[in-house]
Amino acid sequence: MPNMEDIDADKPIERRNRELAIISALAMYERRAEDVLILDLRSLIDYADYFVVGSADSLARLRSIARRADQVMAKHGARRLNRTERNVGWILADFGDILVHVFDRKVREFYRIEDLWGDAPRVEWRDRLPGGKA
Repeated sequence: MPNMEDIDADKPIERRNRELAIISALAMYERRAEDVLILDLRSLIDYADYFVVGSADSLARLRSIARRADQVMAKHGARRLNRTERNVGWILADFGDILVHVFDRKVREFYRIEDLWGDAPRVEWRDRLPGGKA
């Protein structure tokens, strides 16, 4: 996994959640997720701090991306509370304060989740890739 430092469980929860969101974005990117972004929802809702969103072009790739995000999050101590996968091209993994969404490209265009949460600041994560930005 590119440029991932270990998460310190003693860090303040806000910082730890931000780092976990970045780590899940990196894991998704590693599995060739497209248009990966992190939305910071802390000031907008009370049931999650971050949405991590990515898309792919096949159900097999969606599952691979979601599985890798699960593995990396578990490695860093995040417990998955639930995972919803319906045959509509959208997998949602709930890690409590972090919700990981993996969409089929067309399903993502239909739901436009990043537009729905257009007021949410985006978290930069690409600077953690080797060589900076992708």
